[in-house]
Amino acid sequence: MMARNEKGTGSLYQAKDKTWVYQYNEDGKRRTRRFKKKAEARLFIESLNKASLLDAAKTLGTAASKVGVITVGDWFDRWLETYAKPSVKLSTYCSYELYIRAHIKPMIGEKYMNTITADELQEFFNDRSANGNLQRQGGLSPKTLTNIRNMMHIAFDQALKNGMITVNFVESVRLPKAEKKEMRVLDREEQSRLVAAARLAPEPAAFGIVFDLFTGLRIGELCGLRWKNVNMDDHSIRVCETRNRLPNFDDTIEAATSVKTVESTKTSSSRRTVYMTDSLYKDFQQYMNIQLSIKKQYPSYNPDGYVFCQENGDPYEPRTYEDLFKRCVRQAGIRDANFHALRHTFATRSLEQGMDVVTLSKLLGHANPSVTMDKYGHAMDDHKRQSVQRLDDLYAAPPQPPDPQPSPRMTMEW
Repeated sequence: MMARNEKGTGSLYQAKDKTWVYQYNEDGKRRTRRFKKKAEARLFIESLNKASLLDAAKTLGTAASKVGVITVGDWFDRWLETYAKPSVKLSTYCSYELYIRAHIKPMIGEKYMNTITADELQEFFNDRSANGNLQRQGGLSPKTLTNIRNMMHIAFDQALKNGMITVNFVESVRLPKAEKKEMRVLDREEQSRLVAAARLAPEPAAFGIVFDLFTGLRIGELCGLRWKNVNMDDHSIRVCETRNRLPNFDDTIEAATSVKTVESTKTSSSRRTVYMTDSLYKDFQQYMNIQLSIKKQYPSYNPDGYVFCQENGDPYEPRTYEDLFKRCVRQAGIRDANFHALRHTFATRSLEQGMDVVTLSKLLGHANPSVTMDKYGHAMDDHKRQSVQRLDDLYAAPPQPPDPQPSPRMTMEW
């Protein structure tokens, strides 16, 4: 019985002596190979086909990549530098680089783009979910898995557009359902105690904690805020830079990471204008005057103009500023609250005070209002209850009887 392979790759059949015979063309000559087992023949055919594809890639160069003759690892390296790097912010690029280097290349990097299957991709995510944590036992968090999946979908979609593959199998991947964590929101009493503790802190920059409770900035945005982006006339700030610790890709720098202030270029919604209340603005003016008086005492005061900075003008690293926040939290007698709780508290108080979701979404820098609703919709329960209650007057009003109409039977003439 002869089992034909794809056109041009030869034929495999079982001979009378029960051996498996593979006949194929090579260098213009007809060649024959015998194998005791069919599996051995299949392995030989697979190796022969891979060698042929690699030869084609060397010969055709870029044209070969268009038919998928490139490994997953090589494609992701190319995609990261050619397509992702010019269009994402530095912190996103660093995350992508880590995902590719630590997860994708070790697990599926040697597979070919045009032969990788949906099952193999699903197995990759299943393994990362169970064993992907690089620091300790266990798997990656659902959020990290989602981030990797989103990145891979973009990269495979680009390969699809480039004609390298015919289908984006990442679309078929199913991730474990993420459990929604309950957000820590300060109650009004805790909020008042934290404001008092921040005002009494010896570091003037602790006022940034109060500022954040009424603006909802991310910690990197607060540490990256500079006076050039403050409009005192308009009582507003322009959020367009963020300060974060990022990996170093410069070989001349010994440190593996460094803290950098970079422009917020992820989305247009990340770059936004945030306004101060009148009372907050008055305190902000006072803080500015205090900083100016301190600046006169330092001949080598940092000239970069950071708003919430150390005494000599040097910017805070987010982790160092969070240490300041934790000291204030302990002083206020508050437990189980990280810096991000300030952002959650700002959003919750805003909704409680009747701010509409669209406006809040823009102030927070969310991509769209649905993200805001998904995170903070629970905070609108009281507002919804009050709004529905306004219908009670309409419900309780006595119904007006309709005007009597003459009965057709009464007006009928006999």
